[in-house]
Amino acid sequence: MSGQLFVGMAVALAAFGLSAADVRTVAVKSALMNKDVPVSVILPKGYDASSARYPVVYMLHGAGNDHRTYVHESVLALVDRHQVIAVCPFGGASWWMDSPVLPWMRYESFVTRELVPYVDAAFRTRPTRGGRALVGHSMGGHGACFIGFRNRQMFSAVGNVMGGVDLRPFSSRADLRKLLGSPEEHPADWERFSAVSEAAKLRNGDIQLTTVVGTGDFFFGVNRAMHELLSSNRVAHVHLEIRGADDEHSTHTRTFAYEAMPIVFGRISEVFADDGSK
Repeated sequence: MSGQLFVGMAVALAAFGLSAADVRTVAVKSALMNKDVPVSVILPKGYDASSARYPVVYMLHGAGNDHRTYVHESVLALVDRHQVIAVCPFGGASWWMDSPVLPWMRYESFVTRELVPYVDAAFRTRPTRGGRALVGHSMGGHGACFIGFRNRQMFSAVGNVMGGVDLRPFSSRADLRKLLGSPEEHPADWERFSAVSEAAKLRNGDIQLTTVVGTGDFFFGVNRAMHELLSSNRVAHVHLEIRGADDEHSTHTRTFAYEAMPIVFGRISEVFADDGSK
């Protein structure tokens, strides 16, 4: 499914009511990277009073952000509304990959091999593929797609908000050159670590993908290209292009990311409503 929205996405938080979500900050030991990684965990209203198990949305922040980025009233309200646990790790400027240049930068492995087992052991989760999703914006949108597409046995859904899903057109970025080396010397790595290369391997039904991107975003082109690739391969997905009333609602801002999250959470909740056997 593809679409364009030509109006603003303003979210009226009053419609959600006051959030009662509980935010906890934990330090998750990473043996792979030999350090503790700060993680914000958002628990839904009623978590402590029940014995229920909850699906988990792993939320990956963008460049220049941290594990507190999604500790925002709009996200807390969504956690309550959809009765999920949100897990928000700190990923630095990693682009959520295992860098082929920096051996101590192993954030894909941290998420899949250390963070998910920690969360399943420490909280009452639904420890199944059908109970896990990845969400992120900008750098985190790339990470959600890259990790989700490569680890489909672990995650059933991906929410990509204005993600940098193809790294190659942005080879002048210093943070990417630090992670991947120069594209002139390492062109294969720039292709291999781009989420769009993993998207090319998807078959219909492999994973539920929802993309939301603004028409004025500098990552608009790479998201449109991924949509066209998936469409040509007959892979079902949702791709929404948002044209807002002003630049704030159609370009690369954190406000845009917060306002896109109700769309993404709504789609992911459709997966979580299943019996968890996927």
